[in-house]
Amino acid sequence: PGQRAMAGEVYKVCRDGGRLLCQAPTGIGKSMSVLFPALKSMGNESVGPIFYLTARGTTRTAAENALAILRDTEPELHLRSVTLTAKDKICLCETRECTPEACPYANGYYARIKGALWDVLDVPCLTAETLQEYAERHTVCPFELGLDLSEWCDVVIGDYNYLFDPVVHLKRFFDTSGDWLFLIDEAHNLPDRARAMYSARFCKSSLTDARRAIGKGKSALKTALTKADKGFLEARRAVTKLAPRRGSAPAESPAEDLTQQTSLLDTEPAETAFPLPEPLLARDGTVFLQELPKELLRLLFSLQSPLQDWLEANPEADAHAQLLELYFAVQDITRAAERYDAHFVTQLTARGSELEWELLCLDPAPFVDASLAAGRSAALFSATLAPASYYKDLCGVPEARAVALRSPFPAGNQGLFCIGNVSTRYKDRDASLAIVAESLATMVRARCGNYLAFFPSYAYMEQAYAQFKEHCPEINCIKQENAMDEQQKAAFLAQFVPGPSQSLLGFAVMGGVFGEGVDLTGDRLIGVGIVGPGLPQVGPRQEQLRDYFEQTRGSGFDYAYRYPGMNKVLQAAGRVIRTPRDKGVVLLIDNRFAMPDYRRLMPPHWSHLKMIYDTEKLERELWRFWEE
Repeated sequence: PGQRAMAGEVYKVCRDGGRLLCQAPTGIGKSMSVLFPALKSMGNESVGPIFYLTARGTTRTAAENALAILRDTEPELHLRSVTLTAKDKICLCETRECTPEACPYANGYYARIKGALWDVLDVPCLTAETLQEYAERHTVCPFELGLDLSEWCDVVIGDYNYLFDPVVHLKRFFDTSGDWLFLIDEAHNLPDRARAMYSARFCKSSLTDARRAIGKGKSALKTALTKADKGFLEARRAVTKLAPRRGSAPAESPAEDLTQQTSLLDTEPAETAFPLPEPLLARDGTVFLQELPKELLRLLFSLQSPLQDWLEANPEADAHAQLLELYFAVQDITRAAERYDAHFVTQLTARGSELEWELLCLDPAPFVDASLAAGRSAALFSATLAPASYYKDLCGVPEARAVALRSPFPAGNQGLFCIGNVSTRYKDRDASLAIVAESLATMVRARCGNYLAFFPSYAYMEQAYAQFKEHCPEINCIKQENAMDEQQKAAFLAQFVPGPSQSLLGFAVMGGVFGEGVDLTGDRLIGVGIVGPGLPQVGPRQEQLRDYFEQTRGSGFDYAYRYPGMNKVLQAAGRVIRTPRDKGVVLLIDNRFAMPDYRRLMPPHWSHLKMIYDTEKLERELWRFWEE
């Protein structure tokens, strides 16, 4: 139920052109609901290919599976698809170095690529594994093979950056407009991902390290590095004067330079005036500027030519890789400076003897809009796109048709409860730990099974985990670790087995790897506890977002905090009910969930949410839910 309605909306926008924003419930089969009508709309017209773009590699499998079903059920369907994978993940060499001298798959690539294409075009489904197999057979680069094959495919599956990133987008397609069809999966992630793509960061330490790496002796590069390093040092001192860190030594005290020891220049006398524009905000070592710091930009521009000359003249030098990385960093921030406008802000942060310079894109909407304009149509879809006005605005589709499909699953399959007598605000977190632990324990004890508890930060999660382990030692617990690799993630999820003999409670972070895109169907997951409304941590950068959207939209808190936070909540809650047969509970823990400004962001099928103010009543309600 719901698939046909979604397919009809996608078909019309692909056929007629335009843009669509579609919120469809978790488990409805969104991949098939967009791919089938998009392919249908191609017909005999000269439109396509279809670009199915995702925020994470794991969700590309859903698109591949949907295409496999179509091929299996209709043998006459001549459909070729390719999945583009990042260079680092698909490379056949132990260490990726993309030069003909270092890589046998790059050396002579163009002499062998025609034979490889002729061979592999018989394969309808070109996954990463398939590309690696044929690339090894023909001794060609699998990444470049995938790019070349994309021009012969009906569907191209890949990351957002292949369309939206200004540096790595597919120039062979998107430098000019065409009849491309864009299907944007998990579109709630697009605003933050786009912000990161259009922003840029540069660190003073990269200049210091490069100057040391090339060793002693005079050269044009050494002179340029020294001048740039000195300029950044002066800028750091200016930032420290404008925004001294709380509880730190005076900005120019000798102790600062001696303890850091990252630049010999730090022992030189301080310059008194570095030309910085008037700051928007100066606090605790961080300065925000509306204007570009033109002097810093000039120093990096003057570094480009000698840096490029040195790299060409010293390809075998030990420092070549390090200086190549510096070259790309310089290119990245100078390119970002070229598109810098009122949608950006400059952040300068002084930490010790380091100066971090970031060009932050606050509002990516016009850049996303320009990228989507390269195609005929775009369908942006997700389980959580509320409020629609917010996502239409930040995804650059203000004129898009917005549709929201109701959940097709029985409302009685999901128990919804809210503990309304606790505050998990930052200042109240220590006091909240006991009732949070008690509430989670009550949820787990109500029925043997697998559960997840989501928290707004790692620090809060660690505190709650320690509290829970101490007071509920009989309940088996695991927790998400910071920076888990793919094997660790898989091992974590593997513990959520069907039909467990004892309960398991996993502690995780909202918006993290387990907060969305995780498919634990049936009794692999029967309950989720969500602690707090997931608001981003308050800080200078988030406050800049708030100020910007207050000035431009009149909704600063909503845009910077409430809407992104509640999206994480709804994504986490969506882990429970994945199929019509799934049954489970969602337990919200925070009194803010009872407030109208948060309740209005909840989906219609949450109308049966029950407010609870003591764990005894929660125990009775959970017992009644499972009995019924």
